[in-house]
Amino acid sequence: MKKNNNNNDDLTSTTLRQQAEQQVNISIENNSATADEKKLLHELQVHQIELEMMNEHLRAAQIELEKSWSQYFDLYDLAPIGYVTIDYHDNIHEANRAAIALLNLPRGVLFKKTLMQLIDPKDQASYLHYRNRLVDNGKPQVFQLAFLKPDASAFWVRLEMNRYTAINNEPMLRVIISDISVQKKQGEYLRQAAILFEATSEGVMVTDVNNTILLVNPAFSQLTGYPAQEAIGQNANLLKSNRQSDDFSQIIWQKLHNTDCWQGELWSRRKNGQEFLQFLCIHALRDEIGQVYRYVSIFSDLTEQKNALNTLNYLAHHDSLTGLPNRMSLYNRMEHLICTATKVAKITALLIVDLDRFKDVNDSYGHSTGDELLQYITTILNNRVRTLDMVARLGGDEFALLLENLNKAEDAGIVAQEIIDALSEPLCLSAGLEICVGCSIGISLFPELGKTSQELMQQADTALYHAKNQGRGNFQYFSEALTHAALKRIHIGTLLREALQRNEFMVYYQPQVEIATGRIIGAEALLRWTHPTEGVISPSEFIPIAEEIGLINPIGEWVLREATRQAQQWLTAGLPAIKLAVNLSTHQFRHGDIAQTVLSLLQETGYPPECLELELTESALMEREVEAVSILERLRARGIRFAIDDFGTGYSSFLYLKRFPLDILKIDKSFINDLEQLDDDKEIAVAIIKMAHTLRLKVLAEGVETQAQLDFLQLHDCDFYQGYLKSPALPAEALANLLAEGLPN
Repeated sequence: MKKNNNNNDDLTSTTLRQQAEQQVNISIENNSATADEKKLLHELQVHQIELEMMNEHLRAAQIELEKSWSQYFDLYDLAPIGYVTIDYHDNIHEANRAAIALLNLPRGVLFKKTLMQLIDPKDQASYLHYRNRLVDNGKPQVFQLAFLKPDASAFWVRLEMNRYTAINNEPMLRVIISDISVQKKQGEYLRQAAILFEATSEGVMVTDVNNTILLVNPAFSQLTGYPAQEAIGQNANLLKSNRQSDDFSQIIWQKLHNTDCWQGELWSRRKNGQEFLQFLCIHALRDEIGQVYRYVSIFSDLTEQKNALNTLNYLAHHDSLTGLPNRMSLYNRMEHLICTATKVAKITALLIVDLDRFKDVNDSYGHSTGDELLQYITTILNNRVRTLDMVARLGGDEFALLLENLNKAEDAGIVAQEIIDALSEPLCLSAGLEICVGCSIGISLFPELGKTSQELMQQADTALYHAKNQGRGNFQYFSEALTHAALKRIHIGTLLREALQRNEFMVYYQPQVEIATGRIIGAEALLRWTHPTEGVISPSEFIPIAEEIGLINPIGEWVLREATRQAQQWLTAGLPAIKLAVNLSTHQFRHGDIAQTVLSLLQETGYPPECLELELTESALMEREVEAVSILERLRARGIRFAIDDFGTGYSSFLYLKRFPLDILKIDKSFINDLEQLDDDKEIAVAIIKMAHTLRLKVLAEGVETQAQLDFLQLHDCDFYQGYLKSPALPAEALANLLAEGLPN
């Protein structure tokens, strides 16, 4: 037996020989053979025993080797990662269970393939590169590539390749295969998320549970104006706009608490203070125990989008040339008005305005001039209506006006005539060009004439057709009676403008009598108008028109001047001093400095202020309550007295009576007329008298015509009265004669 040079092997052989010799010596000592025979026998027996002992040792070593190999194979085969053994020709020699499961091929099939055949074709060149480098220099190679499963689906693996020598001295490669598909997907997701975080146009902000900003992306800075270094560490409320209330913020936090998500439109504020509308999504992130630890806010600027939508909406409902609402908007407004107008006793009028010679303008001067003319006319129309009214362009040279809350049907005709007058004048365009067009107008009314938008449009179109047939340059209602009434109002308005200049007005005076003594203590100045051709025109007819066309102030000043001048003449003539009552209209009280006007006229005429009593309505006082008190107190300081007219027909608020420095309360004629027949009117009259006296006011009853009415008033302590029972309104000379009758002979 050839001995090994190894010291352990020599020691083992020596030990075996010593043990064998001990056994042989014991056996030979009991044998009768010769010395040479014994020596030879000794050597043979020692060698035999030595071989037997060596075989036993080898068998034990084999058992240990097999046990070690079994343990190694178990570790190899049951390892949680894939192991594959290949030769230099890429043939697969061995694979553990993890590799077989990963590659999804039976062991027998797998061993008939090369590793290359399992690799995605796009990565095979890369695999060859790393394998050849390992074969050439022996250095372990680690790299990633895609494998293919039998169904051709790809999955990512990490390969670790090492070179080693097999038992038969054949060079081999051991490959460790790790499935990294999940990590690859997560990595790709994170990579894409990072790219998206940086590149998205939507702002992203991450805050903690205290609303402190932890992270923002570039879009956040671009949208808000806050660089990342300025925003991080700040409270997210630095973006808060004042447009949102605290209640709105509570709604957001409550929604986040309940569902971990809120989204909607929200106003925010940029660093420069500019507010912008954003669409915001907030997500609450929870940890492994369910506690919220982060809030992620993603937002986009809706300002441009909203502006674009507003522009589209504007263009859908407006005329692009004039900026006026279009036909659709007009119909929508009419539908709304029809739904609401039925609830109030007001009139809505639809006017369709058609230009009479617009086609000639386009043909003669071109469409650019025509467009400029339409824009010019738009301005004229807008200036002729109130803010609550609508002017619309229906198309071409046709416009529409929707007039709301009219008191009278004739008011629409007044507006129509103003438009006709304005458009009948030469219109000055650019470059000094003067153009005359004129117009015709058709009018329909809701609810008197039409009940629906379609009916109103059809009726206004029909009325416009009649207006054109009348020779253009006029207006027509769908009803002839309304057209006539409106024309009459316009005619009276024209005559009113001439009445002052032609001295057509007169002041009449109705005596006011003290009930207790029957003595005339005053007179109310009443305006009368007699036209040379129209005859007597009632104040109830012309005064509302004077208010509408702006003539009531000059007419009111004329009445005050004429009445105080006449009353001063009576004083100069020795007639008894009486109280002169003069009405002030709401318009006089609302516009201009009425206190200065009154004081100036008294100074001009010389009439004593303490003899003047100004009559006002409740509505006039209530429209300018605070200022009214100041005006009345200023005049009261000069001795002028005040009466509240037509009490009981307006607001009739006792509270207002307390606030104003008044002297007289006048009971309206409507409550006196039926005193003898209606108990309600009796109770109202008595209540007014008692209430006025409680407030230390005197009471004057208007319209007393019978002795029975006077007796009732006297029974309930009314102070004064006026009416036909004593005298109608008289010219100045007749009243002077009546006053003279009371003088002693």
